[in-house]
Amino acid sequence: MKTTFIGIDLAWKSSRNPTGAAVLKGDRLGARLEVLATLFPEASVADFISANTTADTVMAIDAPLVIVNETGQPACETAIGKKYGSREASCHTSNLKLYPDASSIALTAALLAQGFTHVDPVTTKQSGRIMAEVYPHAAMVALCDLPRTIKYKRGSAAAKRVGLNTLRNHLMVLHKAEPPLIRSGVLQELLSADLDELVGQSLKNYEDNVAI
Repeated sequence: MKTTFIGIDLAWKSSRNPTGAAVLKGDRLGARLEVLATLFPEASVADFISANTTADTVMAIDAPLVIVNETGQPACETAIGKKYGSREASCHTSNLKLYPDASSIALTAALLAQGFTHVDPVTTKQSGRIMAEVYPHAAMVALCDLPRTIKYKRGSAAAKRVGLNTLRNHLMVLHKAEPPLIRSGVLQELLSADLDELVGQSLKNYEDNVAI
């Protein structure tokens, strides 16, 4: 049985921003990108997840799923900073003072109601519906063994395009990884988009999708 993998780049800081979403299906022999979506505030992220969830689903969300500390950082954010801070991949701080009503906490509650459980870091045999908070910049520097993060979020549109092209060049070689990212029509369309034609919101939407 194949596992469903759902990645969510959640707009948890502002409801005015879109959320990027990706769905892959695969097993130890490889995974195939099947769906890419840009979800605007009127679209329900929880509904998208529900529509694409199967019995075995791994959910990766770029947003804090648990915020219980009034101030400061939770231990997981501090640990990421200690390990990857020298490569510019520290975390944004999350706490109740900064984000008393984070949309990611409401999403976590919705996922728990759908039968998801938080990932258990002490076992590799967890199955069913699992959700985990992830840190894409730290993942990129670790996965690609980069000296520092790829700059694709800030600066001029031209600078963003350079960063996005660097990022997708790294994605292009994942078909050689173990397990591989299997080529698909959705993946090919993503990696072959003409970056020079993307401006404004279309450039931001592309960033959300390629960086999930």
